[in-house]
Amino acid sequence: MNTLLFKRKGGNCGNESNIVSQGSPSSSTLPESPGTLDEKNLPRLPTPFARSLSTIPSYEQMKRTNKLPDYHLKIVVVGDGAVGKTCLLISYVQGTFPTDYIPTIFENYVTNIEGPNGQIIELALWDTAGQEEYSRLRPLSYTNADVLMVCYSVGSKTSLRNVEDLWFPEVKHFCPSTPIMLVGLKSDLYEADNLSDLVEPSSAESLARRLGAFAHIQCSARLKENIDEVFETAIHTLLSDSLYAPREPTHTIKNPFKRNTTRSDIDSSTGDTSVSISGTKRLRKNKCIIM
Repeated sequence: MNTLLFKRKGGNCGNESNIVSQGSPSSSTLPESPGTLDEKNLPRLPTPFARSLSTIPSYEQMKRTNKLPDYHLKIVVVGDGAVGKTCLLISYVQGTFPTDYIPTIFENYVTNIEGPNGQIIELALWDTAGQEEYSRLRPLSYTNADVLMVCYSVGSKTSLRNVEDLWFPEVKHFCPSTPIMLVGLKSDLYEADNLSDLVEPSSAESLARRLGAFAHIQCSARLKENIDEVFETAIHTLLSDSLYAPREPTHTIKNPFKRNTTRSDIDSSTGDTSVSISGTKRLRKNKCIIM
């Protein structure tokens, strides 16, 4: 696994820090494709586990900027309560590990990401409550989700069972066509002596393939291992076609009721639609719409 070197400059709620992250055996995909990080035209991931982490480029977090983002990307994180979802998001955005556990109802974090060709990606990360009492409110978070991260804790086999019994059925019901990745949290627990109580990586890997997740990555917010790879994989999966494609001029439609509205670009082969408004693009592909 190649070492991915990138700079963490913080989002709208983080401090500056520099982080070097190394891939580990806990992040898995199918065998590597022959491409490299220098590819200029990486294809969209066509099937689950189609591209290894060694071919995923790094995306640099930026300080807040007055420039309008080129893309908006919404990632919703779900899973049992107390598996580590909030720690995952705070560790990524702020570069810190929270020591106190406070159950989340709903929370979101926003950070700007710089793409490989200088594009600005506004990344909205939605944290959700895993407790049953919030099950009626949670679907409101799924509206317009671009990527869903279904999480479990390495230290809880029950949380992995609930991935199959509860979380995948729920997100598939509300977002039938939204890409889903399986994320294992608290992978630092594998350093403990009693491994019999922990989730076997092969079991989680098999489940991810069976359920059709596009990737399965285990990470540790406490040790900051594979945290960036989780989000870089999600970003690259959705935006690789757009980020590496040559930029084309947009064609403005005259609209007496709305300024700076541009033509929607539709890919006839895939049905993917991107809309550019005032220079800002948001991919729209079978979005989750909660009625």
